[in-house]
Amino acid sequence: MSEIGQKLRDARVEKGYTLDDLQQITKIQKRYLIAIEEGHFDQLPGDFYVRAFVKQYADTVGLDSEELLTEFNDTIPQVRPQEETTPAAGKPDTRTASRPSNQVLGQLQRYLPTIIVVVVVIIILGVVFAFTRGNRQQSKAVIDSSSVSVSVQSSSKKQSSSNGSSQSQAKKAAKKQTKAATPKLENLTNTTTTATFNYTNAPTTNKLALYADDSKQAWSSVTAGGKTVWQGTLKSAEQTINLPAGTTSFVIQTGNATNTKAKLNDKTVNLDPKNVGGIVKKITINIQNAANATSSSTTSSAASSSSVASQGTSTQSSSVAQQNTTSTSATTTR
Repeated sequence: MSEIGQKLRDARVEKGYTLDDLQQITKIQKRYLIAIEEGHFDQLPGDFYVRAFVKQYADTVGLDSEELLTEFNDTIPQVRPQEETTPAAGKPDTRTASRPSNQVLGQLQRYLPTIIVVVVVIIILGVVFAFTRGNRQQSKAVIDSSSVSVSVQSSSKKQSSSNGSSQSQAKKAAKKQTKAATPKLENLTNTTTTATFNYTNAPTTNKLALYADDSKQAWSSVTAGGKTVWQGTLKSAEQTINLPAGTTSFVIQTGNATNTKAKLNDKTVNLDPKNVGGIVKKITINIQNAANATSSSTTSSAASSSSVASQGTSTQSSSVAQQNTTSTSATTTR
């Protein structure tokens, strides 16, 4: 085992990490981590990855990567500049490159008249269909309007006014409920490797703060919407992260959960609420925005009011029809 590999391994063991833990945190394959510790740098993909992997390994286990690379500069392979290609090898054959484009243009010119005819036919059929459909809808509207009685129209106006009043009251009630609601953080699941929380009645913008205990470090990352918002090694100083607007869920992944502390707005997030333990941990927090909940409630109330109004209108129309039938029967009898 090389001297730099021994130093990295000792730091890993002191942190309490296994090679599997380190692989999960750094995303570096385990076989590369073993090669670094044993000094077999020729087993890595290239000289560039040697320095990059050593630097990430050192940062994760709490070593100063820049100082380590400087100390073992002669041991670690240097990045070699790529060899310049000769003019003959780098110069493309313009005649060969132009042949496919000429063939495509030739084929396009050959089928162009057919394409034009097809497009014209489609346009004509679309115009005819739109004209026919418009005439049918206009005829249907004239028939429907002539069959509506004055009493039903008056009733519809009253019901529309009632619907507007009901919707207004529902919106006011929803606004009052939103103002009274306060954000709430609730733990759903908790294991040695994962935890899930629900954050309800959340504001439209949210801020996450991460930090580690004094004199200790913890590697962490924050992912929202499938994208990494922040990652790095936490120390005692607080790291503030503004979550993107519209975020409905985000993930905190930490390599040292016992030393990692988190706050969501003014709510302290206990990463191990049931004291089950675990070092490497993935914490998922689902966000429910209060404004979205209000919008959903208002829409539901409006739909309910509209349904009641429709039932009332249908009942009144049926009543008018029955009255007209009775009147006609009486006239025939006379």
